[in-house]
Amino acid sequence: MVDSWRRYKRDLSESEDRPVSRWSVLRPKQVSQRDLLIPASADRLKLLCACLACGVGLSVLWIYFPMMMISIALDHDFGFWKWAVMGGFGALTGLVLFGYALTDEQRYWDSLG
Repeated sequence: MVDSWRRYKRDLSESEDRPVSRWSVLRPKQVSQRDLLIPASADRLKLLCACLACGVGLSVLWIYFPMMMISIALDHDFGFWKWAVMGGFGALTGLVLFGYALTDEQRYWDSLG
């Protein structure tokens, strides 16, 4: 399309300018309610592993980095204690998350029936 000043104008509503096949790869799939549900009872081991992985991630963020800053400020290495505290915190946080997910799953099933 050319306007009165002989400039080319693109109409972005035309499908030939934006092929659907190219854009559908880059656009994420719509998230449904099924994607957000907690895994059912058959996947408890999978849920436990996911909760423990979250606990390890939280221990890195909440324990490792603060202890690293304290050890740099004090010029003292915590050695074995740093890893023991991180492991304990990660396991405890993972188990707390797992317990919360189980009770939340039970409340969800109770609300359905």
